[in-house]
Amino acid sequence: MKILIVLFGLLAWIGCHDESKVLNEEILETDATWTNMLAADGCAWHFAVVSKDTSYYFIPNEASKAKIDAVLGKLESSYSFTDVHLKYAYTGNKGTVQCGWGTKATYNEVKIIEIHKK
Repeated sequence: MKILIVLFGLLAWIGCHDESKVLNEEILETDATWTNMLAADGCAWHFAVVSKDTSYYFIPNEASKAKIDAVLGKLESSYSFTDVHLKYAYTGNKGTVQCGWGTKATYNEVKIIEIHKK
């Protein structure tokens, strides 16, 4: 009987374990450009990472925008390129950015862990 009580207690404990938390989020590090090309019919503020054959674009989550403003200043220009070095992690969410001709682009959203102006 004691074995059954212990077994059911263990099963109940395992069943209540929260699997939704990400324990080890992958932190990536890269050089990127914080860019706004809306005035040239490009897209508003986003990060661009140029690789050999591909370019990657992503946007910061809401919590990261204050960190960016603290390091780069409040950027209100409609056309700008700022080279940065980033440590970031993907949030798993998508976000949209205003682009030229009234269109919107959907990019992956990231959480900025560290940002340094180059």
